[in-house]
Amino acid sequence: MTDVDTFEVQSKNLGAVQVLHRDCPLCGRNNDDQPENEYSFDVWTIRDCADCGFVYIDKGPDYAKLFEELSWETTTKIEEQRRAELRPVTYKASKLTRMRMHLLPRKQMPLLVEIWAQPGNVVDLGCGDGAQMNEMSPAFTPFGIEISTELAKAADMRFSVSDGACVNAPTLEGLKSFGDGFFTAATLRSYLEHEMHPLAVLKETHRVLAPGGVAIVKVPNYGSWNRMVMGAKWCGFRYPDHLNYFTPKTLRRMGQKAGFTAHYGLTYTLPTSDNMYVVFKKDGGRSSRYSSCRGG
Repeated sequence: MTDVDTFEVQSKNLGAVQVLHRDCPLCGRNNDDQPENEYSFDVWTIRDCADCGFVYIDKGPDYAKLFEELSWETTTKIEEQRRAELRPVTYKASKLTRMRMHLLPRKQMPLLVEIWAQPGNVVDLGCGDGAQMNEMSPAFTPFGIEISTELAKAADMRFSVSDGACVNAPTLEGLKSFGDGFFTAATLRSYLEHEMHPLAVLKETHRVLAPGGVAIVKVPNYGSWNRMVMGAKWCGFRYPDHLNYFTPKTLRRMGQKAGFTAHYGLTYTLPTSDNMYVVFKKDGGRSSRYSSCRGG
């Protein structure tokens, strides 16, 4: 079966879902001959690639059905129910103590763009309503790509104030609507783990970046100590929204296959954190304006 064949699965929680088969997103190996990863859930089979070690769900929702059958609100409610049933005491405690997440400063994409990128056009992949670009410096013009029509309209209105725009399309299709070197930066905040074709998206992102441009990526860290301790209860599992499970090693390798060099700050890939960051740079061009500030 190729990745263009759509078939139906019967999920316990979601009912009938149209999906596409996936080979390894990093190296392309078909891992159907490999045992299921212990964290597989319902019809969502997680595979460990026998060749490159990448961890991924081997089927993903059909883009055409994504917001009709699997809206974020629907899967969020289902995921909250799954976690509550899996760890009823600790999950409730976690919900009641979410203020702990704000005790330490969190990395903000607008600030990271200022640190790493030259002034110019910036595209946010999976931008939602565009709110995360609110604090962007006026030196940058915001653009976005969003598959949800409603959210894309909101983002387009927000970005148009600064002469930017939002494209309503799947990310790969949306990127192809821009010319070579149109952007100085791209932001992929909590996006790449959801993408059916992450390597293809990174390659297309590389094309639309100018020489010296950067793609700033945030994803859950499958290599975190918390995942090893919590196992199936780890907060980074989300079925079927999180299709790809990156470690610092596999994230770097995917960026390199797309043509980037990988750069990290001192705290970007801590094993004590459930999330990690990387800055993928397209070679050539000037260094960022704030190269001496890196490392946060």
